[in-house]
Amino acid sequence: MECVYSNDCRNFNKSCFKCFNYNMYQPHKEYKRLRPKSVNRKEKKQGMEFEKEGAKKYNQAVHFAKDIAHRQLASGAFSFALGDMITEEELTAALAEFKERGSVNAKGEKYITIHKKWLDKLKEEAKLMGRDYYFLPFRFKDGDKDYVVLEYDLLLSYVQTIQMLVEQIKLLQKQLSV
Repeated sequence: MECVYSNDCRNFNKSCFKCFNYNMYQPHKEYKRLRPKSVNRKEKKQGMEFEKEGAKKYNQAVHFAKDIAHRQLASGAFSFALGDMITEEELTAALAEFKERGSVNAKGEKYITIHKKWLDKLKEEAKLMGRDYYFLPFRFKDGDKDYVVLEYDLLLSYVQTIQMLVEQIKLLQKQLSV
């Protein structure tokens, strides 16, 4: 007697002699093509939305320039596109590494640990990307405020650049009023 499931059964010719009333019937496995991990993920990579928001905020803060900040491909995973965000200003081009983390201690207080290796790696990547400035924006998970970690000397350099530009504006205004 020929089996009605002979074309559809995964066990055909393997377990037919044990099969009674089609109890050994198993359909063929459905093979799925492999997809990149990013397609299979149901949730976005942790911090990816924070990186996008950070680049958008930066561009809004420097509104006279058109999109000088942008997210790096694959969040800095490629050697030619390090860091999470890179900026293109003339005087203060920078590299940024975004971190969205946070834990709660026994008292229920939120905290984040900033690792020195993150800062060292960011400094090295900034050098490789030809940037003198670099910073580490972070926020607490599910938080609404963003913070930044940067070397004090870099902050002073930003202040000096601002002061120099203010002085240049004053000189130009004086020249115009004469």
